[in-house]
Amino acid sequence: MRQDETVPDATTPARRTGGRSARVQDAVEAAALELLLDVGYSGLTMRAVAQAAGVAETTIYRRWPTVDHLTAAALLRLAAVDNPIPDTGSIEGDLHALLTQIVALLNRPRVLRVVRSAAALDDDSTGSIRAARSAFFDHRFATATSIVERAIGRHELPADTDAYQLIEAISAPAYMRALLGNRPIDDDFIAATVAYALAGARAGTRDDTLGNSWDGSR
Repeated sequence: MRQDETVPDATTPARRTGGRSARVQDAVEAAALELLLDVGYSGLTMRAVAQAAGVAETTIYRRWPTVDHLTAAALLRLAAVDNPIPDTGSIEGDLHALLTQIVALLNRPRVLRVVRSAAALDDDSTGSIRAARSAFFDHRFATATSIVERAIGRHELPADTDAYQLIEAISAPAYMRALLGNRPIDDDFIAATVAYALAGARAGTRDDTLGNSWDGSR
């Protein structure tokens, strides 16, 4: 594994309390995530995870009946890792820093494998895989809504700005380019995405006919 492909925060084991069952779950999820990062969804097998975790395959099957369920658990583990939320003092700076962080991760081949794996998961009847995929894609920017809340407090954005929608607006294009692989994800892309997202957020509530008195001048 090359040094530039390491993902320390993504592979740090989540500490659990409890007995053997909790330790087994921790070991299996950690092994599944590491294999997912290394070989992608297509190379993930129950046997490989069992060997890496030091448990029997039957132990894995009892809790995770399919590779998709095991992948879902690994993605939830990755999504649960918190990342620092930027606080630069301005909404432009915060969004630029946040998107730069996302792009840096997506430009790492191992993380890109995980993103593509999440997109490839089929839904299951219980909804657990769909929930895991949503957790993976949503977590990185859903927790960043505090950026928008701070900006509203500084009067940089109208009070009724949809925080989640704005974070989606800067994040989704990066994930789309990462999944399609047809256009670069570079500094120009970051600057343009932030500018377009902010313009949309501000223009969307600037019409006085909607009863909003915010004029963007405060």
